[in-house]
Amino acid sequence: MERRRRLETRLLHFQQLEGTEEVGDQYWRGYTYIWNDEQTDAVLAEAKGADRSFKIKDPKAPGGSREQTWHFPSRSECILCHTMPAKYTLGVNTLQLNRDYDYGGVIANQLSTLDHLGIFTKPLPEAPEKLPRLYDYEDEKVDLDKRARSYLHANCSHCHMKWGGGNAEFLLLATLPLKETGTIGTRPGQGAFDIPDARILAPGEPERSIIHHRMTRLGLGRMPHVASLAVDEKGVKLIHDWIKQLPKE
Repeated sequence: MERRRRLETRLLHFQQLEGTEEVGDQYWRGYTYIWNDEQTDAVLAEAKGADRSFKIKDPKAPGGSREQTWHFPSRSECILCHTMPAKYTLGVNTLQLNRDYDYGGVIANQLSTLDHLGIFTKPLPEAPEKLPRLYDYEDEKVDLDKRARSYLHANCSHCHMKWGGGNAEFLLLATLPLKETGTIGTRPGQGAFDIPDARILAPGEPERSIIHHRMTRLGLGRMPHVASLAVDEKGVKLIHDWIKQLPKE
């Protein structure tokens, strides 16, 4: 039987400031609470964060178990992603919420449900089916392009957007046509990892595409560079297959 336990609870604290949304009328702080072994309480982590190792049952590992390091983020790490251009809370937006959810046996669209409950200050501008959305990257019934763009948007675009904090200038928003993202045929400005003729995105050639390569790395040069200590094999395959089928320029 699988044994599950709580490891952490994260909170975002909102502070209202004077001004407008365009110039910064709010400030958000991130806090991490670490659950004790008894699973009775969670204690605020130090500002610098923490690391802990856990023994995980894994039939594929030697001896049937492996050690996994879990990183509890520092307060400064929280704000690397929860930025003003990304609207701080990341997942609470139309694209992410526009999907069906199982409310204890009743399946309904989340946006419609929140609208019905009076959560929004304004009614939805259109029916959810007419509003933008992201797609489940594991749902193979959905077009590969939609799944791959959704994956990159959900995992990367909070930094890789205008003023988002990423050092590179390309954008990974699913709301943009691919040709407007600044990725296709663009030479990497933050290192090529000895890949011959590397590009941010080389259609048809994942082996030349830095987006794909950085996802396969651990340590220096990995993306995302915080909040991830393991390679997402399913995500890597998704992006590989997507790039492979893109028509070469």
